[in-house]
Amino acid sequence: MKPETFEASIEKGSNKLYLTSNRTVAARNGAFIKLGINDIFYKVESAQIINIKKRFTYTGSSLVIKGNYNYKLAKNDNCSITFDEYEAVEISDIGPSSTRYKLGERIYVQKGITSSSSGNLTGEHTELGVTKIGEEGQILDAKITKPGVYISPPQNPTEAMNEDGKTIEIDLEFDLASQISILERDFTHVNTNESETHIKTSYPLPKGIQKGEFVVSKQVISLDKEYANESFENEICQITFDYSPINKIPLLPSNSIDPQTTYNEGIAIIEKKLLELDKRITRMENMNY
Repeated sequence: MKPETFEASIEKGSNKLYLTSNRTVAARNGAFIKLGINDIFYKVESAQIINIKKRFTYTGSSLVIKGNYNYKLAKNDNCSITFDEYEAVEISDIGPSSTRYKLGERIYVQKGITSSSSGNLTGEHTELGVTKIGEEGQILDAKITKPGVYISPPQNPTEAMNEDGKTIEIDLEFDLASQISILERDFTHVNTNESETHIKTSYPLPKGIQKGEFVVSKQVISLDKEYANESFENEICQITFDYSPINKIPLLPSNSIDPQTTYNEGIAIIEKKLLELDKRITRMENMNY
């Protein structure tokens, strides 16, 4: 089987190797794995896919989460972001107006910060339909024909405008939207301290988002021992499944990123086996005297 090359991160003293979120590898138990530029082979103990799910606050330039997630989250990771969105659910009051309205006429709520998407860059405001009018054309009742989608809904009383530009004050009740938007963002920088992690994304979140939640799905490989060298982020690693069937000596693959390390590991295993044989031969010789 050909060796697999990938980018990953690990912290000194840990046995958890975190791959970038867009990559998974076949990580068979006992396979040899080379970490970055280090000349020591490790072995795979197990592997799993995890979902890192965190609530964040947004500063306008960075996602801020609680806890130190250095090496668990890294540059080039991809995340799915959700946040609270709101829609109109009820009309609680309709103010007076000198404008004469018609049955079925549409009026459109103003203000608030709508939630935009790639298919609707301006977002969607609440739309109301007139269902009952008085003798002078005033609105007596209306219904919500489109609830709108808002990051920050308008404050009451808000204005609703008809197609002629005439406005009327409306009081609306808003609740969490029945459907949510999901944004995809790549991490461009991850900076941590003892208590929190600051993450910059490939491009900003929509205006008005102050908090939300993201999920990063990635593979984690557990090593057979703790990593003793200096921590690294997004270094090239290689995993190989080619080794001798009896003594498990790693074989040199044709496209190894570091053939010297593979060779040295094989020699170390052979030397250990020879030392064991020498001890056994010595014991047997001593038994014959």
